[in-house]
Amino acid sequence: MNTIQKIYLVGNPNSGKSSLFNQLTGLEQKVANYPGVTTEKKTGVVLKQDQYFEITDLPGCYSLYPNSIDEKVVSETLLNTNPDLIIFTADASNLNRSLLLYTQVADLKIPIIVVLNMVDELDKKGEYIETSILEKELDTKIISCNSRKGKGIDTLWDFLIQKEYKISQNTFGKKDLFAEYHLDEQFSYRTWHEYVNKSEKNAIIENTKRKEIINRYNQIEEILSLTLKKTQKAFKQKMWSDRIDQYALHPFWGIIAMLSILYIVFQFLFYIAQYPMEGLDWSFSVIASWLQNTLPKGLFSLFLTEAIIPGISGVLIFIPQIALLFFMNTWLEESGYLARMVFLLDRWMRKFGMSGKSVLPLLSGNACAIPAIASTKTISTHKERLITILSIPFMTCSARLPVYTLLISIIIPINYQGLALLSLYFLGIFSAIIFSFVLNKIIKTNETSFLIMEIPPYRWPSMKNIFTNIRNAVKSFVKVAGKFILTISIILWFLASFGYQEKTIKNVPLENSFVAHIGKFIEPAIEPLGYDWQIGVALVTSFAAREVFVSTLGTLYNIGAEPDENTMLQTMKLQINPKTNTPVFTLATGISLLLFYAFALQCMSTLAAIRKETGTYKWAIISFISMSILAYLSALLSYKIIS
Repeated sequence: MNTIQKIYLVGNPNSGKSSLFNQLTGLEQKVANYPGVTTEKKTGVVLKQDQYFEITDLPGCYSLYPNSIDEKVVSETLLNTNPDLIIFTADASNLNRSLLLYTQVADLKIPIIVVLNMVDELDKKGEYIETSILEKELDTKIISCNSRKGKGIDTLWDFLIQKEYKISQNTFGKKDLFAEYHLDEQFSYRTWHEYVNKSEKNAIIENTKRKEIINRYNQIEEILSLTLKKTQKAFKQKMWSDRIDQYALHPFWGIIAMLSILYIVFQFLFYIAQYPMEGLDWSFSVIASWLQNTLPKGLFSLFLTEAIIPGISGVLIFIPQIALLFFMNTWLEESGYLARMVFLLDRWMRKFGMSGKSVLPLLSGNACAIPAIASTKTISTHKERLITILSIPFMTCSARLPVYTLLISIIIPINYQGLALLSLYFLGIFSAIIFSFVLNKIIKTNETSFLIMEIPPYRWPSMKNIFTNIRNAVKSFVKVAGKFILTISIILWFLASFGYQEKTIKNVPLENSFVAHIGKFIEPAIEPLGYDWQIGVALVTSFAAREVFVSTLGTLYNIGAEPDENTMLQTMKLQINPKTNTPVFTLATGISLLLFYAFALQCMSTLAAIRKETGTYKWAIISFISMSILAYLSALLSYKIIS
């Protein structure tokens, strides 16, 4: 077996590293048009012409002087390992920024080449690079590429297969000082403790770093003056982008535009998604009814029609909304607008103990809290990172979406459903901000931070990337939800179909079943919220995953029901509370449930992620207890007021 060549992808955030990694390995990382997508090392092994290549995508960083966990990962990896080659991914449209990191990496004297990425963006800006001159100035091989469209990948593979690697002989900074101060700052104080204290040392380090960076930028400016050329088109392109950003980034009109876009997105979700959702719901109802009428009467037919089909359909019917949500979210990312939202919200975040670097993890929490919590590694200070981690569970993740959609469809008229969903998303954002404000007052620290962020250019989204992200989101949603749904549906069906009677386990009516006894045991605690025992059981099962709430109700309401072709929505609307002889899902009950799920941390995986990223059970327990109390009190208050 041939020796595996170890290759590292290094570059700034938003330089196209993840796209390049996908093209080289065939794997599928998330790709977006904003910084900070890759938050940990990703590795893929590729076989090309009988040669094995282990390609590792390191997190994006701006410097080898780390200010965050991600940047520390890159620094430690480069300083403590010996790859065969570093592929430095440079954003051709922002070469000034990219070359600072390149000069530091090249000074480590590891074989390196430069992939000049996003060359199409440079052309749109009306600029071009004299590649031959740049190769000479950097003393390295340069390959032009467009990783989003796969252009230049074959040329890159040809180079890798030939193994024409070389170490740049140019030294861009004071290499000895760079290595000495960097290593000493990060890993040891031993060589300095003999004659200076820690604060004096830090001052010396910071002053040295500042001087070195200035020296590097001076060299970079000289290189760019020789290699980067502009045409008349560059000035026209800048004027076009600036005209849009006059409104998109305006402190008032920018906010109005952002709210308008979000309202259209959420109203669009209901108007467009309702047709495929109703079709899927009806189809599952027809299948269940047909099976119940066709199969021989017995436990097996009941098991299929009352457990498996209602349980699975309770989540699968929401795939159209999940797909549409990720379509529009990815469109906003790819176009460059999401980064502008971050810019608009940055100054507000700082008032509540977070920074602009917290915005992207919080927005990512609208998809799933677990990767969002992991992405906080880009935040430089411990306090801001901790506050962001604990605030993310308030965001409206995709697991809440089926619950919201179901309840809104029952209690809210169609013309206001988009507004209702948008309000719940903003409630999550508002709650996260208020919670962070409280934590900011409680957690004391002397750390300070600042945001350095590039506003990416406007781009026409790549439909390939959009549909890849949709496919991955739907696959993940079904896979994660499915393992809970089938298991819980089977357990629920057994508990709801059987009961303890005359010292034996027998098939009994739902009211006398095991699950009824469990539900009625907890009913006194939830009755003040307007919930019956079936809803109580759904609350308990949804602690595994929020979306299980929907499949649980689908299973319980189908136990013992006469075969018909009613959809799940129709079945739920027809439910009557026997104690009050009124519909189970009234406006008061629906709003109470919506608020409960808006605040409750009903996701064991999220608690595990908090434990992992904070390194202690303390914050996971605090988060769970505080959010549960808030959820119960909000649900109770809203029910009492509305009813």
